[in-house]
Amino acid sequence: MKTELNIDLYSNVRIKNLAILLAVILLFASRITLAQTTLTSAEASFRYISSTLQSFRTTGRLVNNPGIDGSDLEAFLSFLETYYEEFSGGFNRNSAMCLFYMDPENSRMTIQDKADLSFSFLPDLEVRISHYIDVDAEFQDTIEFEFGRILLDNINRQKQSSTSNQRLPASEFDEAGVISFIDSVCT
Repeated sequence: MKTELNIDLYSNVRIKNLAILLAVILLFASRITLAQTTLTSAEASFRYISSTLQSFRTTGRLVNNPGIDGSDLEAFLSFLETYYEEFSGGFNRNSAMCLFYMDPENSRMTIQDKADLSFSFLPDLEVRISHYIDVDAEFQDTIEFEFGRILLDNINRQKQSSTSNQRLPASEFDEAGVISFIDSVCT
């Protein structure tokens, strides 16, 4: 009787531990999926902002207007500029990374060494990703608050097909990738 009780108790503990382990694994997997989804959204928002501003500078109008009328155009463009700066603050042409890379004093270095040192001015990958996700959430909240849910939905649809030659440094780069990224944003 005592042996049967110990076996039953042992089985129940194993089942509970297995259930807890499974729950932890599922929770971890869902967080990874959520983080990837929010990072994908942040990258799409950056592409949308970048391409919209570029096309406006080139043509003088919103090529893919999400529903902005003339009275809101200036405020909308101002928000796009603000969030472009928020996303790209660490890697735009005025950043420490680009200033170091473009400094003529560093021309004696190999391109690879100069690019590696320049790229080191960026925060660690996890910090960058967290920053981009936070900026994207703030961007979407601001657009919804200032212009409404319909405009935000239109932007979220348009950003899926937006293309831009600029991208976020939200992944690990190999040596060639670092040089390519820095060349694309700094020159």
